[in-house]
Amino acid sequence: MTKPIFPIALLLEGRACLVVGSGPEVTSRSQALIDAHARPVVVSSAPNATIRAMAERGSIELHEREFADDDMSGKWLAVLVDENATLAARMSRLAEANRVFFCAVDQPEHNSYAHMAQARAGLLTIAISTAGQAPALGRRLREEIERLLGAANAAQFVDKLAALRRSTPSSERKRVLGEAVAGVHFSGELKL
Repeated sequence: MTKPIFPIALLLEGRACLVVGSGPEVTSRSQALIDAHARPVVVSSAPNATIRAMAERGSIELHEREFADDDMSGKWLAVLVDENATLAARMSRLAEANRVFFCAVDQPEHNSYAHMAQARAGLLTIAISTAGQAPALGRRLREEIERLLGAANAAQFVDKLAALRRSTPSSERKRVLGEAVAGVHFSGELKL
């Protein structure tokens, strides 16, 4: 049975977040946390060259070893990128005990959160969730939405709306911004 989700946008700036493993996902998950201005702590027994470079630049804190139970302490969220059911179950129990949101990539039965595919255009982020059950579809929809956002110059449009919001008195914002976005629409169809 699939668990229902509650989508949110986490503000992780300055918060310690744990990434465990040595698979290819360790780099992308760490970079996503860097992009969110979090403080990634990577525990990897075999870090790749990119992870080592991130550590040398001071973008991440790297511990070159196996996961230890106390690695979970003081973290806001944690992700295991390797498919290791035993470690995923152990980390899930520790995360629950420490009230840390946890995701084991491709092992949703252990998770307390699921990563969402994110289409971005400047300040605009559109997140897509399949509750961790069909990540390939989420990834493909992200690609298509990013293509549409780029073609529409969405990043520039959002910047203009943000400037309009700042220059409009709060009592007028709902009306003025509502008029500014009245013409926004999708055309065409989605084919699966």
